[in-house]
Parts: sequence; C-alpha cells; structure tokens
Amino acid sequence: MFCIERSENIPYNLAVPSSTEASIEEIIAKIRDLCGRPFSLEAEAELRKLARDLRHAIKQHVRMAKSSLSVKGAAINEHDPDAEKK
Repeated sequence: MFCIERSENIPYNLAVPSSTEASIEEIIAKIRDLCGRPFSLEAEAELRKLARDLRHAIKQHVRMAKSSLSVKGAAINEHDPDAEKK
C-alpha cells in the first residue's frame, strides 16, 4: 500500500492498496486445480462459485484502480492546476 499525504483537496491520508491481484491469482489457481480433476457435480458447483468470486474480484480490482487514478489525478491537478488543460 502507499499513502497519499494530507492536502487541501484530500482532507485525510488515504491508503490505496497497491493491487488486488493476489486474490485473483488465488481464485485462478483453485479453478486450475478443479479443472485438472475428474468432472463431478461438486466440482461444477465449486467452479460456478469460483467464477462468481472471480467476477467480483475483477470488479473490485477495476473499481480500486479507477479510484486510485482519480486520487492521483486530483493530486497532480493540485500540484499543477494547468496540467488538466494540456
């Protein structure tokens, strides 16, 4: 994680996770493991659950990335207000 320091536009320190890739990689590893086994109803149910979990983790990853970019953009604009106009 890194921290954005206090400023007028950002009223508090904001910790931003560097990545959510670990949870995505963990889900993918579980999917690969299940795909290497004989197919069963239990395996199908687990794969469907993991697919939902993976979709959620990817959405969270994208949401956090967008938020991080917004915060970085605000910090750049505060430092150089004319940067947005370029």
